[in-house]
Amino acid sequence: MERVIQLLKLFHFTESETKVYIALLKNGVGTGYEISKWSSVPRSKVYNTLEILMEKGCAVVSKQTNPVNYSAVPIEELINNIRTNVEEDLAEVQKELTSYNQTMDLETLWYIRGYSNIFNKCRHLLEEAKSDVYIQVWREDLPYILEELQAVEKRLEQTVIILYSTDHDYDVPLHYYYRHGFEEAKLEESGGRWINLVIDSKEVLFGHIQNDKNAEVIWTQSLPMVFLTKENISHDAYCLKLIDALDEDARKQFGKELQGIRSIFKPHDHNDKKEG
Repeated sequence: MERVIQLLKLFHFTESETKVYIALLKNGVGTGYEISKWSSVPRSKVYNTLEILMEKGCAVVSKQTNPVNYSAVPIEELINNIRTNVEEDLAEVQKELTSYNQTMDLETLWYIRGYSNIFNKCRHLLEEAKSDVYIQVWREDLPYILEELQAVEKRLEQTVIILYSTDHDYDVPLHYYYRHGFEEAKLEESGGRWINLVIDSKEVLFGHIQNDKNAEVIWTQSLPMVFLTKENISHDAYCLKLIDALDEDARKQFGKELQGIRSIFKPHDHNDKKEG
C-alpha cells in the first residue's frame, strides 16, 4: 500500500484518502464506522475524508440506508477523473505561462540532462514531425519512443531508422529499419549508447546515454549541426544497404563479421605497379 500512497500523493491525495479508497475497493459497501475500522483512519476523521473523496469523484454515498453507506467508484473511473483534473490544471498552467513566453535562440546548443527528459523531448519532436525523420537509436531505448516511431512510419514517407542492439536482437515492431551489426566496436569506442534524431531537416537532438541515470544530449536548430547529423545517419544507411546487398561477397572480402570494413586507416592501394 505504501507505493500507491506515494503515487496518489502526486495527484493531491492524502494518506487518509488513499487508505479509505483502498478499504472501500477491498471491502465493498460500508458505513463510516466500518470504513474507519478497515482503513485505520480514526472515526473523527473518516467522515470528512469520505466527503473529500466524494468531491473528487472517487466515492459515492447511499442516503436511503440507516446508517449511511459509502462505496468506491471503479478504478477506471478514478483514473479518468484524475486524468481530467490533471488536463484541466495543465491547460490553466499553459494559459498562465503563455503571457511570459519568450522566443528561444534556437541556433544555440541547448543541453538536456536526464534519461526521462531526453526521451520526453524525443517523443515531442517525433509527434511534431511533418516531412522527414532520421534516427539512430538503440533497441534498449526504443520502448520509450516506439509508439511515436510507429506513427511516424504511417504518417511520413521519408523515414530512416538505424537500429542498434547490444545483443543483436533486432526483432522490433517497425516496418523498415536498418540493423547496424557493429555494436561491439561502437560500444568499445564510445563507452555507452547514444541517440541521434533529425526532424524535418531543421532540428536535431544528439548525445550520449551511458545509462538511465547518466545521460545528456544536445538539442538545436543550428543548420550545420542538423546537416552533419543527417549526413551521418544517411551514410550509415547507405553502407548498411550496400552490405546487405553484397552479403556473402562482402563477408569474403571483409571477414565473417565484416570486421575489415572498419579498417579505414590503411586504404587499399589501387595502383598495381609503381612507376619506375
